[in-house]
Amino acid sequence: MVEETVPVAKTVVKTKTARPKPVYMWTVADTLKWLRRHCNERCAQYQEVFQRHEITGRALLRITDEQTLRRMGIHDEKDRDDILREIIKQRLKTDIMEIRDMELMNNVYQNCY
Repeated sequence: MVEETVPVAKTVVKTKTARPKPVYMWTVADTLKWLRRHCNERCAQYQEVFQRHEITGRALLRITDEQTLRRMGIHDEKDRDDILREIIKQRLKTDIMEIRDMELMNNVYQNCY
């Protein structure tokens, strides 16, 4: 006796993932985690610098130039460039999330009337 196998269709259920914590609410530990994940291995050595200066998410978003990073003690120009590039990318992601939130709230408001 030969058994036939019938492929069963797989159903994919999409679940909404929890939204990440806004950058401006990050603690120093959150910022250090971001630095480890987004900056290259050479820049990860600056975790102590970020911790000493108590760089929270709010402070991270206020870093706008290489001079600030130099004053913090990051003397290597390439490392400053890399870190600043990642900060700018994070700032853009944050801005995009805020714009989407505003559009969503605007749509909700418009649908109420």
